[in-house]
Amino acid sequence: MRHYRNGRAASVVAGAYAGLVLLLGVASAVIPLTVQDPILLSGVALMLVTFPLGPIVWWGWDLVPPQMANPVLLIAILTGAGLLQAYLIRRLMRGPARPRPPGLRNGSGRP
Repeated sequence: MRHYRNGRAASVVAGAYAGLVLLLGVASAVIPLTVQDPILLSGVALMLVTFPLGPIVWWGWDLVPPQMANPVLLIAILTGAGLLQAYLIRRLMRGPARPRPPGLRNGSGRP
């Protein structure tokens, strides 16, 4: 297993971001399924939290044919975009790998 300079901090930040995205995604998906006339402020919040991919998906949603334009599908795509960004945040924040101690071939602790 490789260790990275900022591995733990990157995991905490990416995990918190992914948790926020999932919380907003679930709340945004439950509201249109349970309320007759929903006001999707949580959907707008989800779009803003998933910046820069969120607004691109939101504006590109106008290209979807009306018979396929389901708001729950839009929320699922926005949530997926946010989770992709959480993964990229972790990859970018973790930094370079720490060098292995001399004498270790595969990092298992055995020479």
